[in-house]
Amino acid sequence: MKRWLILTGVVGLLAGCGSPCIKLASKICDCQASQTDRDNCNANVSARASQVTITSDDEATCEKFIDTCACHELNTPQGKRNCGLAR
Repeated sequence: MKRWLILTGVVGLLAGCGSPCIKLASKICDCQASQTDRDNCNANVSARASQVTITSDDEATCEKFIDTCACHELNTPQGKRNCGLAR
């Protein structure tokens, strides 16, 4: 699970590629309160993107969270679970 949490933060800038993990990370960055926060989130993702290899298992895990992840719940314990940011 820890590896997957890193993936979420790593792949946000690559949102145009169609990968479930990329879509999920982008969705989470888009939930940030301000444009500056969104930009910082995406910059952090970009900085780590070359350090992670996404497997098919990772993709399947990310796919499960795309529909359940919602910005209005992201700061709650259940919302974090729904986005794959907590167990």
